[in-house]
Amino acid sequence: MRRGFSLLFTGLTCLVFAGKVNGAVVNVPSEAATISEAMIVAQAGDTVMVEAGTYRENVMLAPGVTLLARSQFQATINGRGKGTVVTMARDNKISGFVIRNGTIGIFSNGAGNEITGNRIVDNWQTGLMVIRHLPKVEDNVIAFNRSSGIQGWDVRSTQASVNHNSIAYNGNHGIALGGASEVIIENNVVAFNERFGLKIIQDEDNVQIISNNFYRNLYSPRPMPDGNFSFDPAFTSPRSKMNFKSNPTLCCQTQSSDNENLGARLNH
Repeated sequence: MRRGFSLLFTGLTCLVFAGKVNGAVVNVPSEAATISEAMIVAQAGDTVMVEAGTYRENVMLAPGVTLLARSQFQATINGRGKGTVVTMARDNKISGFVIRNGTIGIFSNGAGNEITGNRIVDNWQTGLMVIRHLPKVEDNVIAFNRSSGIQGWDVRSTQASVNHNSIAYNGNHGIALGGASEVIIENNVVAFNERFGLKIIQDEDNVQIISNNFYRNLYSPRPMPDGNFSFDPAFTSPRSKMNFKSNPTLCCQTQSSDNENLGARLNH
């Protein structure tokens, strides 16, 4: 919200979302026509709240700003077939969106970022590209991208991890890491990717691989790392409805390291 205007409305909005957002709230499209316009006026600590609809733009997040969809998967950011759909700065959070039709879905190289509860799908190259600082990557569906689902280089973190994601049907690797990467990959379903489920170039000993399900990628880890699995996740309806929940009548419910089901923990 542009400071100096509708201060009462801002206060009421913050009350509605108490516990979810901090700072001022900029509502799209009622107060800013596009997400990019909202980022111009938002400041560190603010939240850009996006209503249902399709937003055909390439978005650069302002440092310290949170980007939320009001209803999960009802707001789509469509990159119009070119460039990176969402570029993160630092201390950003993005949650609840469908992010599609760019060259890269999300690019992140700043510290303190979080990417949670999104569908990152149908991008012309990589779904999520990460360099240097690993963001928190949790509860996302990363699928049907023409290159790798997640690609990282020199990625390190002492706090964040790649945790509880469903990474499937990508045209190259599920997860590809290079350089001096030190990350934790935990509780993911990595399935039906057209090359490696997990491809690590250099420093393989610095990557912790815990309680993941690697299934029917062209190449899966050989041998399977101790404590990981390989079984059909039995996605409910991945192609027609983007439903990556496991069908409980068809799939064994192996528990993750935190005693929850593997993959993205989503309602649909």
